[in-house]
Amino acid sequence: MLYPKKYKTNMANGLSLVVFALTGVLLLIASGHAQYSPELEAALLEELYDSNYSTSVRPTSTVLVKTSFVLYTINDLSIVDQTLSVSGLLSMKWMDKRLSWNTDSDYSDVLFLFTTEEDTWTPAVYVENSVEDLSVLNDEYMPLRIQPNGEVLLVTSGVFKVSCECDVTYYPMDRQICYIKITTGGYSQGEINLRFDTEPFDLSEYLKNGEWEILSASGSSSDGLIRSRGGIDYSRLKFKLQLKRRHLFHIINTIFPVFLLGILVPFVFQLDENGDRTGYSLTVLLSFAVYLTLIAENIPSTSVSVCYLSVYLATILTLSTLSILIVIWLAKMASSEEEMSSCSRSLALCFAKISCCNRPSCCCRKSNAATKARKGEVYENGAGFYFYKYDRRPHNENVPEYDNDDAITWQDFASHLDHCFFVIFFFVIILASLVLFIIWGIEYEKFSS
Repeated sequence: MLYPKKYKTNMANGLSLVVFALTGVLLLIASGHAQYSPELEAALLEELYDSNYSTSVRPTSTVLVKTSFVLYTINDLSIVDQTLSVSGLLSMKWMDKRLSWNTDSDYSDVLFLFTTEEDTWTPAVYVENSVEDLSVLNDEYMPLRIQPNGEVLLVTSGVFKVSCECDVTYYPMDRQICYIKITTGGYSQGEINLRFDTEPFDLSEYLKNGEWEILSASGSSSDGLIRSRGGIDYSRLKFKLQLKRRHLFHIINTIFPVFLLGILVPFVFQLDENGDRTGYSLTVLLSFAVYLTLIAENIPSTSVSVCYLSVYLATILTLSTLSILIVIWLAKMASSEEEMSSCSRSLALCFAKISCCNRPSCCCRKSNAATKARKGEVYENGAGFYFYKYDRRPHNENVPEYDNDDAITWQDFASHLDHCFFVIFFFVIILASLVLFIIWGIEYEKFSS
């Protein structure tokens, strides 16, 4: 296709203009970046850190230090040692106008400076409730970041292991509140004032812990807490972590087996052989002793708070011990051939009436039925049950009674006591279990809503 000569000339001029504009923009961009160089930054550092700058002199009379904590993970919360171990970053920011260059146009292209703690004044801060190291927080390998307006950022990374007073009352449905306390060393409240940053805790990088769940992470209710030492007030901050134990593991491996073992205790009174009874009771008793030992290893040796689970286990352990003593006593009673005294007979009759309630085949009713069988009113089948003579309905006396003084024996008395003790032990264990579960349920719902 042919174009007029004039049109070709205009196209060439327009293309040249575009190329010239692009070249100018690229040169401007290149010239802007070309102004920064290591030599320029070194010159700025030399100018800022001149002979008038001293690391022993504070930037102002009262330095406001803004602090925050970046939490990476909860390593461990040991309620036995009462310690909390976390990994994270502790950052501190303050203004040092001696290190600002935003008003100097010669260094306007230097956006940040990096230096070390050796050359720059830094606040002396340490973790007050640390259980391993009480030295001042610093990291010689972590550079300080300085902005043009003179704001200095110091970041200290590490594993912080602090003391944490644990409450084991509701273990394993417990929650714990732990603090990371930082304070100044050497500088008083009027010289360094610690304050929380906009967000005291940063959980954006947090990795979940398998045992503990974070309910809240915040600064203490009071921003600046004062700690007095030797008559001098020092600034202090408290980072607060509220944790709740993940209880599924403990329900499956502790609570459920303990409850089942508790249910087994009263069934010793349903066995017939005395040897089986004693062996059964000792087995249950030893099982509870093992669980009590395991739980005692996981809770601190303190009397400040008492673990409800330990009280429950101690109660079941006591009942299991009593069951052994009662079984031995009942075995001795059943083997006795002595004649019952009037007092023992009265007591036996009382327990017989309680034990035979709604039970058609107990010894007292059999005695009464045997009397009627001798009179021809009822008869006894081969299985030992009594029936009316004409309609074959099972004989059931509403009020148990013995037809003579020899109708009840020590064996009968022991049998009635077996039934009574079974009901009593079963009721006490179920009641104790319900009380424990209700207490745990109230505590769980309180902090789940």
